[in-house]
Amino acid sequence: MRILWIVNMVLPGVASELNLKTSVSGGWLVDYANKLSSMENVELATMTYAKVEKNIDAYACNIRNFIFAGGGKRLLVTSKKTLADCEYVLNEFKPDIIHIHGTEYSMGYSMLKVNEKYGIPVLLTIQGVLSRISQEYCGGLSFFEMLKMSSLREWLKLKNPIFAKKLYSKNAKREREVLKKVKYVTGRTTWDKAVMLSVNERLEYYRLNYNLREEFYSAEKWASEKMEPHTIYMCAAGYPLKGIHIMLKAIKLVKEKYPNVKLYVPGGNYKDGKPVKVNGYERYILKKIKKYGIENNVYFLGGKSAKEVAEIVSKVNVCVVTSAMEGASATICEAMMIGTPCICTYRGGMTDLLRDGQSGFYYDFPEYPVLAERLKEMFANRELCEQFSEEVKKDAIERHDRGRNITQLMSIYEEIIHKEKNNE
Repeated sequence: MRILWIVNMVLPGVASELNLKTSVSGGWLVDYANKLSSMENVELATMTYAKVEKNIDAYACNIRNFIFAGGGKRLLVTSKKTLADCEYVLNEFKPDIIHIHGTEYSMGYSMLKVNEKYGIPVLLTIQGVLSRISQEYCGGLSFFEMLKMSSLREWLKLKNPIFAKKLYSKNAKREREVLKKVKYVTGRTTWDKAVMLSVNERLEYYRLNYNLREEFYSAEKWASEKMEPHTIYMCAAGYPLKGIHIMLKAIKLVKEKYPNVKLYVPGGNYKDGKPVKVNGYERYILKKIKKYGIENNVYFLGGKSAKEVAEIVSKVNVCVVTSAMEGASATICEAMMIGTPCICTYRGGMTDLLRDGQSGFYYDFPEYPVLAERLKEMFANRELCEQFSEEVKKDAIERHDRGRNITQLMSIYEEIIHKEKNNE
């Protein structure tokens, strides 16, 4: 079986072998790629754009990689060149099935247009429903607050939260077009299924859970006697959708009872906990930290490897995702595999991850007093944390069973190819 993946990044192992830089996101793709590429009856190829001087057509990690020059700019716009690149890949690789990972960028849409004359079966995996993300992007902040937080330079360069929201809205329109063009989709939650079917009720939906990054299967498990009390690890927080402005309000309340509370925030342009280069929203957050008097309670970690994240998550008291809208948060899924007690917003696909009061806690996005009370309850009750730890590990082991998930993915490919051959 010849499988073509349309992806938004160069896979990490491929990047290392070809001496290229790549994103730290999309780690869930890695395990599937490794397993598919090792199968005797499978040939796997990927197509993406990257900041390279010239186009690359090369084997690495037993995968054929079509990496086109242009980077982010080429990802955003459907052009004649993008269409030509898609045609080149189809003619060169001749896949039995095309698997489009995500609707955020133009490649998937371009590939669908080119594939109209080839008729190759297509499967779409949606990573986040852009129509809902674009609606919630501001995380409850007012237009005036969003307007104030950006510098003139950021406005001139169109790098500010208001423009980012407009870009999400634009991409959401393309996502709707993609969903209307495809026939087969995979998702992970009740939420993404419902939203996709609301766009195209004829879709054939397959539920397929992600595999996690290797480091979170092999990491040391959370243990109450080893964790650092009154500590929190949260999701990356570089834009309003992720809700750190809500978290900071909760931390201010928690500090009244637990003055030593610590919030660890991954990602961003930070070195030794100090900002190196921040955007308008991050400047807004730094001002709020000062206003709330929690400068000694919030720690910005900067970029961390998967191994480093796993080590941090295994030692904190609680892991929290504060997003206004999210699919099945990788941060929560990875923390669950380690057994770290979790709290997350009752939004989007996250409603499928925890069992409220049994394996963790939910709260509604703007209700920071509820988040603060949940944090204080978990800080005060070690037995409750131990209960949550055991329950989330059971759920994570079931959800992210690597062998079963890859077997299911192959079955989906085979079923789609079989259906399309019989429809010819």
